[in-house]
Amino acid sequence: MAAILSGVTYRIALATSAAQPELDDRGQEILSALRSAGHEAEAAVWTDGAVDWEQYDAVVVVGAWDYAQRYDDFLGWAWRVAAQSLVLNPEPLVRWYADKRYLRDYESEGLPIVPTQFITVHDATLDHDYLGTDHVVRPSISGGLAEAFRFGPGDDEASRAKLEEIKAAGNTVMVSPYSVEAGGVSLVYIGGEFSHAFGRDLAAEINADPAEGRPTEVLVDAEPTAAERELADAALKPIDPSNPPLYVRVDLVRASGGDPVILEVQVVQPDLHLERLGDGAKEFAAKVLDRVAASKA
Repeated sequence: MAAILSGVTYRIALATSAAQPELDDRGQEILSALRSAGHEAEAAVWTDGAVDWEQYDAVVVVGAWDYAQRYDDFLGWAWRVAAQSLVLNPEPLVRWYADKRYLRDYESEGLPIVPTQFITVHDATLDHDYLGTDHVVRPSISGGLAEAFRFGPGDDEASRAKLEEIKAAGNTVMVSPYSVEAGGVSLVYIGGEFSHAFGRDLAAEINADPAEGRPTEVLVDAEPTAAERELADAALKPIDPSNPPLYVRVDLVRASGGDPVILEVQVVQPDLHLERLGDGAKEFAAKVLDRVAASKA
């Protein structure tokens, strides 16, 4: 870690929400790791207009769990702060991946995604293809699966009502079959390199109440297959390899035939579950410091 060896001290902000001004437990671990490495680090609420973001060498988004509820404000904040400091992840990536409509671009490039019908606010009200089947309705701007709603045969009216509710809020609706979302695996990359993976019980996560301000995630042990690693690596190819994200999480599920497909690629505010690594927070902090040092070179 060049930053530590050189004796340079950096000042780093960990951006969090007003609901958790001192960060959640995982954010606190990263904060402690940065401080233990000899740097000044503090939590800063991204909606606090009194914060002078220019005073920081870097601003790391680790606790903005409310970004989806304040989407336009969040993107405006990220754009402004990027002109004053190093934002991790970079603002252009945050802007692109904050709305899950990017999945259509993956599909157009031949990468397999969960079969999804996108219904925009401008589309006429029509019966969607999955009525009468087991399916999931969710907004394209959302955090995790807390705002994903499962409907089955006989729930047509409720499904239509939820679709219209999401549209009325100004959001694009995503409708997909539930069959491929019964379980999945998430692959985490830190500093452009594969770090770790874990399985998820997505059936238990859909519409679950948030825990400590972040979406509920039910983890199970899982190792990605060779096919899953290949697909996750391919999902990173649209991102500039010379400037990879500080962190990215690729969420995959298996289609009915067993092949992996992309559920989503998260670069805005995923739970990285660093606790699944022995020194996860320390390793993450080291990558942050590497990025700051590189920006100063």
